[in-house]
Amino acid sequence: MPQQLKLEPYAVHTTFQYSGSDGKRHRLREAMLFYDQPAYYDTPGGFLSFKPGIPKSLLLDGPHTVQSHFSLVNYQLRQIRTALAVASLLNRTLVMPRLWCRFDRLWYLHHGILIGTLTKQPFVCPMDHLFEIPTMLRGLSEEVFGPQIHFREYSFLQNPSVPKHVKESLLNVHLCDAHSEECNISNETSSHGFIQFPRNSTEQMYMQVFSQYKDIKVLHFSSMTNAFQGFSDQVSIIIPFFIGG
Repeated sequence: MPQQLKLEPYAVHTTFQYSGSDGKRHRLREAMLFYDQPAYYDTPGGFLSFKPGIPKSLLLDGPHTVQSHFSLVNYQLRQIRTALAVASLLNRTLVMPRLWCRFDRLWYLHHGILIGTLTKQPFVCPMDHLFEIPTMLRGLSEEVFGPQIHFREYSFLQNPSVPKHVKESLLNVHLCDAHSEECNISNETSSHGFIQFPRNSTEQMYMQVFSQYKDIKVLHFSSMTNAFQGFSDQVSIIIPFFIGG
């Protein structure tokens, strides 16, 4: 609401949501209103982010219904699932993308916008609308579900608390068609802050290429659509954190 009304809040209260105190802290982090220790902003292994690239049709076409909301949400979840897999593979912390919803979330029947509010559809929704944040923070059985994948809020890289050396240590990863002549992985391009990387790459290709960039703090992918062919060990692809859609 403050952004919508172009007002500067002077006090903040975290209301009820779906992930307890963890969810409240995460909402404050999304708003860049929570104080974390310096280690939070410069974690070992570095970070991975990506551009979600949501089609306008999913955001705007047709009425705002449960069905149109689920179509939008599921499109985002598929990309985030791939990003979680790549982050796990490269031992990096995933910076979540900005999440969009067409329906608000509450425990009783409503028509998408809660009575008495001014929410516009579609809207940027907090992470607790779509994910079980406590489960993601604490992890599940590694034997059953694989290693825990760490994450940060969508506004993380805009936060003034992130050190300058983290923000400036950036490699843009442009996904390209493997059969295209222009899809050329070269160390020369990395000196300019970007590399070309083939879509549908294998686990081995990821490890081979990005082992060269372990010291880069932030890998930013142009997309996560068809970014990863999948794990060679099929058990490793179980990521049980999604609650919607």
